[in-house]
Amino acid sequence: MENPWKKLIEEINEEGFNKNYVLKEEQSIVEKFNQKNNNDLFKIHTEIMPAPFMGDVDKAPVVILMLNPGYTTEEDRVGYYNKYKDWWKMEIQHIHKFPDLPLFCLDEEYGKSSDYWIKKLKPLTSVSSNEKVARSICKIQFFPYHTEKYKNIYSNLLTEEGFGDYLPSQKYNFHLVKNAINRNAIIIITRSKKMWFKAIPELENYGNLFLTNSYLNTIISENNLPKAFPKILEKLK
Repeated sequence: MENPWKKLIEEINEEGFNKNYVLKEEQSIVEKFNQKNNNDLFKIHTEIMPAPFMGDVDKAPVVILMLNPGYTTEEDRVGYYNKYKDWWKMEIQHIHKFPDLPLFCLDEEYGKSSDYWIKKLKPLTSVSSNEKVARSICKIQFFPYHTEKYKNIYSNLLTEEGFGDYLPSQKYNFHLVKNAINRNAIIIITRSKKMWFKAIPELENYGNLFLTNSYLNTIISENNLPKAFPKILEKLK
């Protein structure tokens, strides 16, 4: 399946680009969704580079499934999203800013701005290394665009725009997950398992699938993933 984000890169490079970082074919439905939802909590931030996945999604033996990239006014205020915009332009093309550290949220500089995943992966990096963890783990989002709180795009809007149940950008991520199933990767769902199961039915009975004990805490630890944790450590050797 062709990577749809290459089209966005082409549009960004065109003269007169309007700084709407939503795929052109998805812009009308995102606009309609934002118009129907006056609450800024659910607003899809079109002015921020999407973050659909991070890491070596084609080879990583451990895949973490998330819901969607978040948004905070404080991160916006300090320029966090703009600072790493070029990093994400590379990432959505499957080009890694640091080839030896494909999961770049473990980069020291990046961690100064956002240490969320440094904390969540600490149980692994403390017994291995940042480099091994970054090569072995990738993250894939259910929905690629930033929101403060997630709300499903209404199915009737998707139907009106001719997409069926999901956006093309989502379908690409589902394709990446199916590839992970085919290579027997360890898959961890941290958020919204019902939505993932509906989108990818084969996930529900997949033998190498694990769920975190805590829905609120995504830490990759022995307590949160008692069955998966030893298997993950094996992949880091």
